[in-house]
Parts: sequence; structure tokens; C-alpha cells
Amino acid sequence: MIGISSRLDDVVAFYRALEESDRPRAYFEFVDVEGWVDEGARALYETVEHEGELIAIRQVELPSAGGVHRYSWRRLEDAFGGLTDEPIDPHEDPVKPIPREVFLAAWDARPHGV
Repeated sequence: MIGISSRLDDVVAFYRALEESDRPRAYFEFVDVEGWVDEGARALYETVEHEGELIAIRQVELPSAGGVHRYSWRRLEDAFGGLTDEPIDPHEDPVKPIPREVFLAAWDARPHGV
């Protein structure tokens, strides 16, 4: 029987391998304009292609009230949310491409817990 910790180790290893790979990156932004969860909040994603799908390997959540939450293999989730486990589909999801520099500016902003 596989324990929860071994499954988590496998998930961490999967995302870590993708992040450390030399695969090309694509960057996207979602803005909650409809108020689905937090009207005005933003989520930025760094993705790589894996088996024909764009997988988020790093994610920055910017709540409308301020603050920042970062997710990657180093921190898959916390009390506020977590790294999406759904592929990003720019043709179906309400996301727009953004430059790498926009993502990195949000990722590198203070405070930084990850």
C-alpha cells in the first residue's frame, strides 16, 4: 500500500522535474472579473508543455485585498490555495498570455515566503 507521503513525494517530484527541465515556458494571467472567487484578484502562471497540455509549474495569486501567495513544487498549497492541478488551456480558459517579465516581477515581489 502506498502511503499519503509517498504519493505527495511523487507529486512534488513531478512538478520539480518539470520546473527544472529546459522545456520552453509560456506565461498567462487570469483576472477574476466575474467575481467567481475574489473579484479583481489575479493569478499568474508559468507553464510548460507535458504530454500535449500546458502544466502550471509556478503560480502567483494576487488577492484583490492585497498580498501575494506563491505556489510551486516547493509549496504546493497552503491555507489560501494551491498550485492548480488542471492544465491551462488558453483556448478555453479565461487567461491571456503575458510576458515572462510580468510573471517574474510578481514572483519576485516582497514578501516572499517561497
